[in-house]
Parts: sequence; C-alpha cells; structure tokens
Amino acid sequence: MEPLHDDEADTGSEVVLDLLRSQAPHLAALSLARISGTAGNTGSDNVLYRLGTELVVRLPRTPSAAASLRTETRLLPHLAGRLPVALPELVHLGSASARYPHPWAVLRWLPGRDAWADRATLDDPHGFRLAEDLAAVVDALGKVPWAAYGDIVEVRPPGRRGGGLAPLTEDIDEWLSEAHGLVDERGVRASWQESLSAREWDGDAVLCHGDLIPGNLLVQGNRLTAVIDWGGAGAGDPALDLVPAWAVLGPQGRERFRDGVAADDDSWLRARGYALQQAVAGVIYYTPRRHPLADVMRRTLHAILR
Repeated sequence: MEPLHDDEADTGSEVVLDLLRSQAPHLAALSLARISGTAGNTGSDNVLYRLGTELVVRLPRTPSAAASLRTETRLLPHLAGRLPVALPELVHLGSASARYPHPWAVLRWLPGRDAWADRATLDDPHGFRLAEDLAAVVDALGKVPWAAYGDIVEVRPPGRRGGGLAPLTEDIDEWLSEAHGLVDERGVRASWQESLSAREWDGDAVLCHGDLIPGNLLVQGNRLTAVIDWGGAGAGDPALDLVPAWAVLGPQGRERFRDGVAADDDSWLRARGYALQQAVAGVIYYTPRRHPLADVMRRTLHAILR
C-alpha cells in the first residue's frame, strides 16, 4: 500500500508480525487483518490491524503520530471513569525495533462503528441523541483537573488549534495558496473573518480532546459509546471541542448540541473557526492523496459554508 505521508514508516503486516513475535509473543498467534478506510478507518495518523476478535494493533505512521501515542498512553489512565463513554484500554505498549522506528500499542477492541461509517443514519433527526451524548462528554472534559498532570497535557500555544484563532490566519492563508480550486476560497475567507470577530477566550484553559471528528467517535444505535484517539489532547480554548457541531451533526442536531454545552455566540464563532481551519487543511492535504479523510473534511466544510 502506498504511504500517505512523506515521512511514513513501514507498517506492513510482516513488520507487525515481527513486532508481535519479538515483543508480545503471547499475542502473535492471533489472526491479523489490516483495517482499511473502506472498513471505517478514516484516520491518517495510525495504521490499525484487528488482532483476533478482542484486540487492535495501532502503529503510528510518522514521528509526530508516535509522540501523540506517547501522550495518549500516559493520559488515558487519568481519564478512566471521568467520562460517560468508553475510552481506549491499553493492553501492551511496544517499543521501536530495527524494522519499525516508533512505539506502538495493542488496545482492547471497542465495539461500534465510527460516526463516519454511520453518517447516513446520524443526520437529523436521528442524530439528536448523539448530540446530547457529545455535549455530555465535552461537559465532563471541562471538569477534568488536568493541571494535576500537567507534565502530560500541553497547553495549546498560539498557532495551534485551541490556542486562539488569530494566530491561525497565516495557516489559513498558506493552505488557500495551495487550494487550486479545491475549496470556495471566497467563502472560506468570509467565514474566517466572521470567526475572527469573536471575543477570544480569556478564561482558564480546559482539557480538550482536540480532534472530535467522525472517525474518533464510535456509535451504536445512534448513541455515542466511545471516544478514541486521544493523542491530540491538550489544554486550551474549550471552543475547540465544539467542532463536531459541523463535523458530525446536522443543523438541528447542531443546535441541540449547542444548547447542551451552553455555548455563547463568541464561543460558537470560535468553534466554527477551528472547524473551518481543520476542514480547509484536510481537504487540500488529503484530496490529492485520495484518502477518505478528504471526504470527511469536505462534508464539514460544506456544513460550515452552506
């Protein structure tokens, strides 16, 4: 399979088998099957393999994704029991080898389908319960005393999503310079200016997942059952975790979610700005790579601009 990123490691099945045999031999005899985008994996940071019926192997593609895995495996124990949904459970944390340069992990398989795979069944009015579940997760995250383990959680600096909107203007401009007709540039700039008019967050930083897009949300029966991929978690503007309003929900579900999190106008505009920046970057980066995440971000962008 062609690599997605320029600095991507080899994550082929032979590499995975070698890692299992050398570092987790008690798991090496289990069946191994790569989870492709067509099977519901729209992620771009990690390659996933189903291991037996109860486990999944997760291999970071790049050095930045490897750093995220380290953050996640350290953070998750502190979140256990604090959220109203399931979280990934670490079974084995592997280390780099001669064939693979990053840490890797075996996690417990969580039931459900990601919200992108189930998107057709989550539009209004079927996504109302999901909107309420998402609001409950965001509310619970805002109450986590993250400063007690501040050596794990990074405060989002200016220039990263969650660290304020204005410093992201340069990022928007750079992506639009490469758009070549892939996005509505005029619409993007108009929406971005509206978001910049919002009052910046001046309260205490709160813990944010940072990437509540469809592929990181597992659902069953239109209910949110698990939130995965916590490698991008950090402390910052709580509006960052309002992004699923556009990335996941329909217009009516969006309003139900907003009511659930009690977002004021400024927070809502900032959230839309964070969603816009992520969607623009995603469409422009992933479209030429023919990755399913391009469609995820294109749908988000449509929800923002329509």
